[in-house]
Amino acid sequence: MNKKNNKKFTFNHSTYLIAEAGINHNGDMEIAKKMIESAAVSGANGIKFQTIIPDELFSKKINSELYELSKDWILNKKNHLELQRHCKKNNIDFFSTPFGIKSARLLQEINVPIIKIASGEITNHDLIKYLCKMKIPMLVSTGMTTISEIAEVVELIKQYNCPFTLLHCVSSYPTLAKDANLSTIQYLKNTFDVPVGFSDHTTGIEVSLAAVALGASVIEKHFTLDKNMPGPDQKLSLNPSEFLELSEKTRLIEKALGTPRSTIIKSEINFRDNMRKSIGVKSDILPGTSLKRSMISLFRPGTGISPNMMDNIIGRTVKKPIKAGTLLSWNDF
Repeated sequence: MNKKNNKKFTFNHSTYLIAEAGINHNGDMEIAKKMIESAAVSGANGIKFQTIIPDELFSKKINSELYELSKDWILNKKNHLELQRHCKKNNIDFFSTPFGIKSARLLQEINVPIIKIASGEITNHDLIKYLCKMKIPMLVSTGMTTISEIAEVVELIKQYNCPFTLLHCVSSYPTLAKDANLSTIQYLKNTFDVPVGFSDHTTGIEVSLAAVALGASVIEKHFTLDKNMPGPDQKLSLNPSEFLELSEKTRLIEKALGTPRSTIIKSEINFRDNMRKSIGVKSDILPGTSLKRSMISLFRPGTGISPNMMDNIIGRTVKKPIKAGTLLSWNDF
């Protein structure tokens, strides 16, 4: 999935799996690097961080406690570059979520292949316009939004001709399965004629797998090395073994979805004759007999005259003796 030129970055036909590292690294670069390694081994196509600049999120006056706490989540430009190199080494895409122009500019400077717009920023049109001008493919999360708010953003991005994918999302943590409303995926596809993925905040992998079966082009799941680590998102995150299961079952579902069938599948051929039926007779039939429906029965295998030819058989005159339980052939008439 890695591309040297961001403008040429495209999601292929497979579901793009994102390990949402977010702030689960707790500002520790060694943890962040281990997350990258584990996500790559677990089958993730990309790993997404959050580019935190406290002034873009909180006010010291209104949210002084959160403002101070967010300092623990900061990854500076040097950190970003170091993690980006580590991702390249592990063959996984590195990208992030900005929360303002400064963080967006940082991501632009290091040439990330994708930008993620968080649900909380969907009404931040100044930020979205700035990102559109960068022409970096965007993932736009739609949690907490009305359809009119989504429509405004879709129209805005299309004006700039910037590639993007909508992510159906429910911004409750954790999201209950009954609130996932996965039918929204197809609804957004039909309404806006754009690719649609799913940013999943439910626990477990079942809802994500259902989204894959419904055609989600992207799946994003929170990711952690250990659910017992400190941090607000650890408990609802997948650990490496769970993400690996998600990856393996996603690829199995993709194989099962296949392509629309219009003819016999190769694996069915050996079963076709054995499981279908042919036209036969219930009792001995003498030459010169005109066949009636009451004389006929259907037997396996399907190597004789097909039952759908019944109307062409009834009333024909038999020219030679036929034993009971025998399949008919066209040479019998």
